[in-house]
Amino acid sequence: MPRDNASYFLRRKFLKWLLIGAVGSFVLAYLLTAPFFIRPLYKAEALIFVPLTLFSQQFDQQGIGFASDAEIDGHIQMLQSTRLLDSLAARHSLDAVYDIDRSAPGGDQRQYQKMRSRIDIEKTRYNSVSVQVSDTDPTRAASMANDIAELGDVIKEDLLLENRLAAYDFARSLYEQKLEEIELLEAHLPASDTLPDAQQIQRSFGAYRDQVTYESKVWELTERRSRYETLQKSLEVPLPQSYVVSPAVEPHSASWPPRLLLAIAAAMVFVVVMFAAELIRKDVQTN
Repeated sequence: MPRDNASYFLRRKFLKWLLIGAVGSFVLAYLLTAPFFIRPLYKAEALIFVPLTLFSQQFDQQGIGFASDAEIDGHIQMLQSTRLLDSLAARHSLDAVYDIDRSAPGGDQRQYQKMRSRIDIEKTRYNSVSVQVSDTDPTRAASMANDIAELGDVIKEDLLLENRLAAYDFARSLYEQKLEEIELLEAHLPASDTLPDAQQIQRSFGAYRDQVTYESKVWELTERRSRYETLQKSLEVPLPQSYVVSPAVEPHSASWPPRLLLAIAAAMVFVVVMFAAELIRKDVQTN
């Protein structure tokens, strides 16, 4: 900047108005972002670790297994699903809170968009899942964040229950099928008191073959029964729940709007505009 321009901007009168305008812009922006004009949003966060889905894997690791990246991504998809949003909206009466008529055309879509704008779910660098909820009510924000973590486990249980039942039914049918085969084979085997000795069995290939087949099928039956009983027992045990390492608590300060930052930005904008206006006016007067 030329020296004459610099001395011009260092004039007491200019600096006086510059300071008054900057302070005025700061105060005005700070007042306009007050709760009286803009309802503030409070952010609450719950932090969870996703467990291994299969109970057998949890059992092998003494109940402390953590999910893989693929399982974490799948769990996040469940947390972001419309099924969870519906349950959350019903639990907190969010259609009334957001004043949205879901029975009107496009009502559900507006409800989902509003909720998603207030909910942020992402995987952290430590493979945990951060559930953040912003709301005008700090108590509701914390409650919703904790409910999302809880509902994620409920929805996962419901979604996987059908497949677990199908696997159980399939294992039971295999077991019952093998049991019927053995019962039919037993009907053709000689009674235990009339079984031939080893030399006679060797001479009677058919009897020996039936005995070997019977023992093989009994072995298969034992394996199938073990698998069937394991699946039957697993249905009595709920899926592992998420590890809530940091439940959401009620926030005491608003996260939006950032009043101080906006006020400082308003003051800086005024200063820049003031300098630009003075430069333009001085150039016009010079020409």
